[in-house]
Amino acid sequence: MLSRPEILLQIAEIKVLTPRVSAYRLVSPHGERLPTWSAGAHLNFRLPSGRTRCYSLCGDPANKAEYWVAVQREENGEGGSLEVAETFARGVVVRADPPRNGLPLAEDARHHVLIAGGIGITPVVAMIHHLRRNKASYFIHVCARTLKEVAFRDLIQAEVAAGQAALHLDGNDPARRPDMGAMVGAAIDGTHVYACGPAGFLKAFDRATESWPRGQVHVESFAPETKQTEGDRPFDVTIISTGKTIQVPAGTTLLAALKAAGHDIATSCRQGICGSCMVAYLDGEPDHRDQALTDDERREFLTVCCSRARSASLTLDL
Repeated sequence: MLSRPEILLQIAEIKVLTPRVSAYRLVSPHGERLPTWSAGAHLNFRLPSGRTRCYSLCGDPANKAEYWVAVQREENGEGGSLEVAETFARGVVVRADPPRNGLPLAEDARHHVLIAGGIGITPVVAMIHHLRRNKASYFIHVCARTLKEVAFRDLIQAEVAAGQAALHLDGNDPARRPDMGAMVGAAIDGTHVYACGPAGFLKAFDRATESWPRGQVHVESFAPETKQTEGDRPFDVTIISTGKTIQVPAGTTLLAALKAAGHDIATSCRQGICGSCMVAYLDGEPDHRDQALTDDERREFLTVCCSRARSASLTLDL
């Protein structure tokens, strides 16, 4: 059976980027080269409490000696960012899965439009490094309330000065919010558009790209989202350790059904991007709907947050 991978990372440096956002430089505790990654990738951290949380890598993918992640403190969130702020101190060793990419740059694109809302700037920073180095065609839109709240402000202002970016500050006034349709622009062959940000921001992006070919639109959300696909059918899940069978109705996720039956599954993104809820299956045919697992992993694992079953039942190694 494939084993769930894990890497150890040491906090080497902490930078305060805004009143709520801090960036962390991570290195190997043993001075080794880190696993390679590509722009748009994230790390899924296993926090001391048992929580798992994924954060986008925001350094230069060409740098094999270090990773950077930036975390926004959410006072009214689910506790992950607060735990990071309290436990990620210089010299501390943390655990994470190797990088996974849920928002890769399209290799065949002739032009890239990158749109970030708030802390959604993090994957865009890595994209800037990659696109600059490859002399690719791109333009960036960064949306925030105030200049003080723009993470990686110096980098973004340098891109604005170079004519490669626009900075949109609305002062938290809905009347001053930028026109998403104007930022997205017209659907042109060879142009790919990317967005990362809060739920309302991405809903506006979805509306603005309704007429676009789906293959040219790329989205990463950091808000949990539940989606039901038309035609979903109920199925049964058998737990190998107990022999108990759990019913999963059409309108209920596998994750929700397992939790209701008393199985506490570690989750982070809850939309099939991070891979933290990967569980082995022993029988049945899953309907994989994630963006996290490799083809090899899908032969043995599924992500319970979004996967369903093509067969009438599944048997899980729980």
